[in-house]
Amino acid sequence: MPLSRAIPRWLIATAIVAGLVLSAAVALPYLVDVNRFRPLIAAKVREATGRTLTLGTVSFALLPTPGLSAGGPIRLSDSAAYPGRSALTAESLRVRLGLWGLLRGRAHVTSIRLSRPTLTLIRDARGRWNFDDLVQRAAAASGAGPRAGGAQESSFRVVVEQARVSGGRILIYDDAVIPGRRSEAVIAPIDATISGWGGDRPADLALSLGLGKSALAARARLGTSGAGPVLTLAARGKSVRVEDLALLLPWLGVARPAGLEVRGALDLDGSAEMPLERPESLRFKGTLALRGVSYRDAGMALPVKDLSGQVIVDGERAEWRDFSVRAGSSSLRGSLKVENFLKPRIGFTLTSPRLDLNEIVATLVPAAPAAAPARASSRPAAPPTGLLDQVSGAGRIDVKEVRFQTFDLANVRASVGLARSVFSLQEMSAAFYGGTLGGKATVDLSRAVPGYAASVRLEKVDVDPLLSAYDPGLKELVRGRLQGHLDLSAAGAEMDEILGTARGTGAVEIADGAVTSFSVLKQLAALLEMAGGKGVGRDSTPFESLRATLAVADRRARTGDLALHSPDLDLAGKGWVGLDATLDLDVAARFSEAATSGMVAKNARLGSLTEADRLAVYFSLQGDLASPRFRINTQAQGRQVRERAKEKLRDSLTDRLLKRLGQPDEGETP
Repeated sequence: MPLSRAIPRWLIATAIVAGLVLSAAVALPYLVDVNRFRPLIAAKVREATGRTLTLGTVSFALLPTPGLSAGGPIRLSDSAAYPGRSALTAESLRVRLGLWGLLRGRAHVTSIRLSRPTLTLIRDARGRWNFDDLVQRAAAASGAGPRAGGAQESSFRVVVEQARVSGGRILIYDDAVIPGRRSEAVIAPIDATISGWGGDRPADLALSLGLGKSALAARARLGTSGAGPVLTLAARGKSVRVEDLALLLPWLGVARPAGLEVRGALDLDGSAEMPLERPESLRFKGTLALRGVSYRDAGMALPVKDLSGQVIVDGERAEWRDFSVRAGSSSLRGSLKVENFLKPRIGFTLTSPRLDLNEIVATLVPAAPAAAPARASSRPAAPPTGLLDQVSGAGRIDVKEVRFQTFDLANVRASVGLARSVFSLQEMSAAFYGGTLGGKATVDLSRAVPGYAASVRLEKVDVDPLLSAYDPGLKELVRGRLQGHLDLSAAGAEMDEILGTARGTGAVEIADGAVTSFSVLKQLAALLEMAGGKGVGRDSTPFESLRATLAVADRRARTGDLALHSPDLDLAGKGWVGLDATLDLDVAARFSEAATSGMVAKNARLGSLTEADRLAVYFSLQGDLASPRFRINTQAQGRQVRERAKEKLRDSLTDRLLKRLGQPDEGETP
């Protein structure tokens, strides 16, 4: 047969065969009811997973590639530990198979399309996930290996070339990540593309994850290690809402205090490894750039604001550069280093133009909850637990201006420690009203009522502005330079509470000063002026020193050795000076010998008031510190007169006795 005639016949035969195949491919899905295979598919799934699979209508197609489609509802039951629940639901599923893979004995899936799936992950308090049974089955299957004699198992090896998930979500219920409390999170929407699942290499994933109003883009690789499946991912997000990211804190290995309220945004760029069976073991490495974040937890009355800076994270360590935060008119800047995010340990170097400790205390200490009448107690209730209770640390701080209650300090420097909501300041130094203040102090914010303790040394402090800051009514009452030490403790948020609980001791001295005239000094000044005394005027009494040791309690500073020394007058007193600017003192005033001599020369009767050649006046001061009531202590003064009279009587009797015995008086020559 000529070749020219054979070719058309061959082409016709080929066309007929192709037409028959095409017709069969088109007709086969209509001729074969694949839905009758649903029980078989469900049985195979149950055999492989131990779970029940429920499918909607199933359809089959040969063109353009072999594939199956299943409509909703699609449900895969949860493990036996959660009967009646679904671990996975979806609206639809489409699977496309590679023909050549089928012919070679391998289920080669060219694509999977899963629409709007919901995956539910549950972990109980013992740390057991609802997918642990699937992991165990997979491990057992992979460990079975080839059959004896080298023959391979007859089941197909499934390789998924590409799987796409659209509009998915993950629901997490975890009772183990925070002992005693359930942690919940919803991650949605999720759009993902998975490549190479079931092949010889780890599967690659491209993810877009929704967190509240935020979105994260990530690329990941799913592999295995000795501990089980591990997800390695690189993530990036712009303007991620901090409040959205906070939902994942328990699984990021970061402490989540009770009552957490955060607002603001951050940019995220980094990578992490996460064991799927222990997601809280995730270790992130990368940067977080924070902008204008506000923070508050149950242990705080008000939020701190404008938290900013760049956080460089490497596993359980982080460095916070360009750190800044604000509370009211107070602000801090500097750098921090953090270790162990569950129980953070921090090191820091911070500076501030101004700190108002009154604002800070009001921010960090919430109002104490009202106690039920049946449980009324004198012991202050503990405030709710916040982040400060979980943080420990140490560092240095340098502040230009500090206000505490009504007092102002400048150029404050100190080493600071933090543990269980207690701040401790060591090696503290500050400029304080023209002088200096140094020592150590603690601020305890672990209780509903803040507590304070201080052991400080004062040097050359200008007394007048110090007293004016304490109480404006004491302005220009005392001048001079104060030095000494104070060891005090107190509790309270307001000045009145602090004064009411103040306890401690001290020793103070005012040098080269003056006491302005309250009534006693005017009267003593008048006595001295009558006698020609010098250095004491009607308006003020200059002195070389005024010193006392103090015992502070019950709103009073008690003393038994108050002493004022001046050229013409010494005062010695005992009693108390109230922290409310009142006093009750018993005072002995002793004039100098020169002043005494002049007054006795003018009025011989004053000689009966002398002690060791010095005129002594006993009186009491009571009432308001700026203008106390002056009263002569008649009892002490009378006792002095009687003692002086007895002394003169003894001298007179001695003189008479000596004369009778014929002994010469003193100064005579026998």
